[in-house]
Amino acid sequence: MTRSSRRGAARIGVLAAGACLATALFATGCTTTVGGAAAADTAPVPTEGPGSDPVAWADRLCEGVLSFAEPATSPPDYSRTSDLPAVQRTVSSYLNAVVTGAKQGQAQLGEVGAAPEPAGDEATRRAREALGALEEEFGGVKTAVDGMNPNDPEGFMTTLTRVETTISAVTVPNPLADLTTAPRLYRAAERSTQCQQLSGLAAAAPR
Repeated sequence: MTRSSRRGAARIGVLAAGACLATALFATGCTTTVGGAAAADTAPVPTEGPGSDPVAWADRLCEGVLSFAEPATSPPDYSRTSDLPAVQRTVSSYLNAVVTGAKQGQAQLGEVGAAPEPAGDEATRRAREALGALEEEFGGVKTAVDGMNPNDPEGFMTTLTRVETTISAVTVPNPLADLTTAPRLYRAAERSTQCQQLSGLAAAAPR
């Protein structure tokens, strides 16, 4: 090979290497080996919204409803006393705890944060609305109890019977039912400690 031919061949080799480098940017042509090990993503896991832990979100949702469910499913037993003023105080105290729980639950649900999937946001909204309605209902019942006259036994018992009917008909909100259209969130709620407790209380609600 002549000297000029060797120079031409070297030039062609350099051009080919440059072309190889350019095409590598588009994952075509040449192959390249990169040293080192893959590094883990150091970005923090979202606390709410897409990518967040669905079990942690379900815990927060059910914890808010539990604020109402726990006092609501623990009605007092006043059947063994004939002291009407004592009965009135006991029932009023119970209803006050229920109303307070409904208020606290609404506040907690307002801080649950965005769900990992949109269906969860709808479940949160429905639970919050349900607690608002229950707060109003039990608030009205408490007003009736506080207005009972122990010196009018007949009227007292009539009102008390109406109160007992309201209490026995209460339905504890159960967000799991609203998550059946979102299988991933429903499975997460089934693993949630708070949701398991809520389901147990809902099943044991006074009837």
